[in-house]
This record gives sequence, C-alpha cells and structure tokens, in this order.
Amino acid sequence: MKKVPLILIFLLTIVVCFGQKEHLEPEQKFSPDDSTGYRGKYPTRKEYNDHLSKLLYSGFSQKPDVRYTCKPAFTAEYAFSVEKIDDKIYVISNKLSENCWYALVEGRGNSLSINSKKTEISTELYLKIGELFELLTEQTKEKEGRFETLPDGTVVEYIEFGSDGETYIFTITDKNGEIRSGKTWSPRKESLLGRLVKICDELCSIRIDNSIFQAPILKEIELLLNDLQHHNTT
Repeated sequence: MKKVPLILIFLLTIVVCFGQKEHLEPEQKFSPDDSTGYRGKYPTRKEYNDHLSKLLYSGFSQKPDVRYTCKPAFTAEYAFSVEKIDDKIYVISNKLSENCWYALVEGRGNSLSINSKKTEISTELYLKIGELFELLTEQTKEKEGRFETLPDGTVVEYIEFGSDGETYIFTITDKNGEIRSGKTWSPRKESLLGRLVKICDELCSIRIDNSIFQAPILKEIELLLNDLQHHNTT
C-alpha cells in the first residue's frame, strides 16, 4: 500500500544548545485548557500563572513602573516591583515560602505564604532601573523558528525548551499605559542577560540600610546599559 505523506508539524520539546541571543523574548500567554502535555493530571499553566501572580504580586501596582519575576523550576518563586509611595521610591520584594507549582500539584496552593520587604532607593537608581528595563523591552524579539524536513516529508519544528533552570520576566508600563514584558531562560552568567539577572537579584536582596550598597548596583546598571546599546548597534 502506498503511504500518503502526512502534512503535519510536530512540536519537539528538546533542549537546543545554540548560541544564546542577547535579547528578551515575548512572554508566552496560556489558554485555560493548556495542561502542559500531562492530560489534565496537573494544574494548567494558566492556573499556575494566575495563582502565582495573585500571591507573588501582592502589594504591587497593577501597572508597575518596573517589575522583575523569577520562576525557578524547583525552588520558590520571587519578584520585586519598584513603587512610589508618599513621595518616596521603594523596591518591594516578595518571595514565596515554596515553589507554587509543586504546592498546587500537592493541593497545598492555599497554604503558601510570602516573605516581603520594602527598601527605599534613590531617585537616580530608580531612573536607571527604568531606563534599563525600557531598553530591554524595546529590544524584545520573537524567537526564530528552526524547521527541518524529514525523509518522509514530515516537517519538524525544533523548540528551545528548558526542562529545569529559571525563567526571568521583565515588565514595564510604557508611556501609553500598556504593560510590556520580555523573558529569558537561564542565561549564562557572563552574558549580558546573565549580568541583568545578577543586578535584579541584587535589587531583590538589597539591604534596608542600603545607602552604601546602591552605588555599586548603579554602576553595574550603567555599564550594562552601555554594553546593551553597543551590542544592539553591531
């Protein structure tokens, strides 16, 4: 019997070790029935993201000037938001008591708690953080597809997918009042995005008596801004 070629696109979730791009990618949106391929055994990704956002962004503005989110595969998720309160500027950082995904899988989603702290920062640091996030979201690009045609005519799309590691999301509210986000997954520490993650993690853990700790972070941001602008023009 003559075989009829199937005109299908199969999505393969594999880890691909290509040269890492030095830009963010758009944050993925999930439909209510997206069950991550587990046929409903676990909460859908939308259910996870909705529950996580409700908890992790507690005390944050709905339209943040700047917001950073880290979603590790196994450990607790954490985030910070830069907020203006009573003519002062603060970094408010939240961290869950444990990983939200696994808590939901085990039926303990409502038992999650948050460790939160608020640290005042200078106007200069606030402006530089905003400048950095704005540049990053402006440079956000769609991931380029990689396709291959197999001998039987099947078209295969290779998708870069991380089975563990961390997803980092960077969010701003632009001048038109629109929320814009870009993400990256486990960048190399020495890369531009790796340096970005380091800066944001430092902001998450900035100390209350932070006056002497802001200057080094400010310098790191200025260096990264310069390197990102140079990279974008080469």
